[in-house]
Amino acid sequence: MRAPLTDDFTHDASDSEDLNHLLETLGQQLNESVMKSSVRLIILISLAINRKLSFSDLLTITASGKGSLSNHLEKLQKNGLITIKTVLRKNGPRISIEITETGLEAYRNYSDLLRRLTDLK
Repeated sequence: MRAPLTDDFTHDASDSEDLNHLLETLGQQLNESVMKSSVRLIILISLAINRKLSFSDLLTITASGKGSLSNHLEKLQKNGLITIKTVLRKNGPRISIEITETGLEAYRNYSDLLRRLTDLK
């Protein structure tokens, strides 16, 4: 049986308004087409932490196939959140993916929003 939706603590009216506003903002962010995928969120978070990763690193992190990962990266790149660079080497091309300032800002906004939501409790 699920716990009732009431809290073990009390909120005043401004806390409820803050909570509702934060949840609304989170909903708006997650409704953006680029953010509707958990794989793209994982990519963005991974790149925010590491700044730059290889294609093979992201294959491992996301547990995606090559085609699927390529599609997700293309959408992030089209939205200006990442850059993709291919360097030709003797043993084949090396693809590196780097987060942009726009991508870092999106990550910071998202993580700040989640932090603020958890701080309300």
